Amino acid sequence: MNLAVILTLARGVYFAAVMLLFGGAVFRTLLKARLKLDATSPLRWIALVVALLSGCLWLVLAAAAMAGALDRSVLAQTLTGTLFGQVFVLRLAALLGLLLVPDGWIAAALAGLALALPAITGHVAQSSPAGFIAIGATLDAVHLLAAGLWIGGLAVLLTVRRQLQFAAALALFSEWAMVAVLLLVMTGMINAALVLLGGKGTDAPLYVYVLCAKLALVLAMLALAVVNRFRLLPGSATGAIARNAVIELALGGIVIALAGWLGQLPPTL
Repeated sequence: MNLAVILTLARGVYFAAVMLLFGGAVFRTLLKARLKLDATSPLRWIALVVALLSGCLWLVLAAAAMAGALDRSVLAQTLTGTLFGQVFVLRLAALLGLLLVPDGWIAAALAGLALALPAITGHVAQSSPAGFIAIGATLDAVHLLAAGLWIGGLAVLLTVRRQLQFAAALALFSEWAMVAVLLLVMTGMINAALVLLGGKGTDAPLYVYVLCAKLALVLAMLALAVVNRFRLLPGSATGAIARNAVIELALGGIVIALAGWLGQLPPTL
């Protein structure tokens, strides 16, 4: 397994873990506030450990890829002399902050920061119109947060599937998921247009193929979400909804992996 593959995996695992942290914190807080339902589980701590480890691995591998070698001086230069390294320090601080705060809106804000910050160095930011990185970074950050709300909320929903208030929890998730999905689709389309139309040169075929595969899986997730919301939820078919949620979550994992791959691929030749 070469460096590029490991780097792609580390990046994808980081995003998956931080999406679980962000969406999980938001949805657990909503469940507690609206339904007085405690959805505490070990998932938060597992995701936090995975995010810390994969984030550090991402930094080390990125430093090695940029410099062609790895030692203390290369790592120090990456941390202090590159935007990627400086953003990493902020992400690490946000994740470490999660060790000190309980579940709630502060935890959600810290997790959201750790999820959104990589957008500053992503393809969309670099493809911003007229070089205004803030435009692309903001759009990509909203895209990541919307995905995190959907994926993390789904994971928490599955942890309460055997509780009596599952139907009420499902209705609450559906309200927020619809907003997240709309934002996800809207920003995803704009992001793709910025990257493919704003870059110099011709579109790289592999980048386009992976992007199409990601979009196809997102459409499949959307179809399951629509079935859950408009067909199964009115009939209180909670068993079928839970099964579809598991499939949605699995597809979401593949989408995150493809997104991690896209982040390492050059969009143009």
